[in-house]
Amino acid sequence: MSINQLVYVSQATRKMSQEDLNEIQRIAKNNNQLIDVTGSLFYNGGWFLQVLEGPLETLNALYKKIEKDPRHRNSRILYNEPAKFRTFTRWSMNMTNLDDRQADKYDQLVEVIDAAKTDRKIGAASPAVTLLRIFKE
Repeated sequence: MSINQLVYVSQATRKMSQEDLNEIQRIAKNNNQLIDVTGSLFYNGGWFLQVLEGPLETLNALYKKIEKDPRHRNSRILYNEPAKFRTFTRWSMNMTNLDDRQADKYDQLVEVIDAAKTDRKIGAASPAVTLLRIFKE
């Protein structure tokens, strides 16, 4: 089965509490396990950046569902490409709240989200490619 990686950025419609983020993660973990999707969700300053990994058709259907979620708006796909392997194999859905400034790779991740919000590159790479490289290292 071939695997794709889909990365998108979106803006929260309100400030997310840690409880809100825990609930998003809990539901996503349960749902993603059933459809063979792995990934990670990052939250910082009212913005989401999410990586989803799985079969292309599954990811496309999941993203259409995610787009309709009222907790965010202005969702935009940054990357949707085939992958040789999954980067986030350990998690059906990981959650990193960068607002608490406790995350590993904090500075790198904040830079990726800032670049994604403004549609700029980091060096010569897109924010999505930079994000995937951070976790492959």
